[in-house]
Amino acid sequence: MKKLAFAATTAALLCCGPTLALAAEQWLVTEENLGGVKGGQGNWSVTREGNKIKGTADIQSDNGSMLTYKIEGEVNGSNYTVTLSDRSDDKKGCVWNGHPPSGAGSQQQGLVGYAECEGTKMILRASIFAGK
Repeated sequence: MKKLAFAATTAALLCCGPTLALAAEQWLVTEENLGGVKGGQGNWSVTREGNKIKGTADIQSDNGSMLTYKIEGEVNGSNYTVTLSDRSDDKKGCVWNGHPPSGAGSQQQGLVGYAECEGTKMILRASIFAGK
């Protein structure tokens, strides 16, 4: 009986283990530069493994052009620290610190926070939809 249970568990892990370890998510994201109205909307395709996240971003700017970049970071409780690298708009050194909204304001759920890049600062808002 123990051998049968072990075999069933092993088969389940071989079949579904990678799927269980990497949960696919779609995040709806908006970016706004603090120096003006310029911004964009799009999505992050994110995978999680433990407290680590990584993925790609596809954002349509307010002028219609597409912005792409890679994301990689970690989650500590409900706080996110994410590096936005290889941005097609050439912004460098971007790190987003996202957290649940707090205080009075229009956003009541999801994540919000500032991304600081070399020479610029922007605000990012995200809503997470699991199980893409």
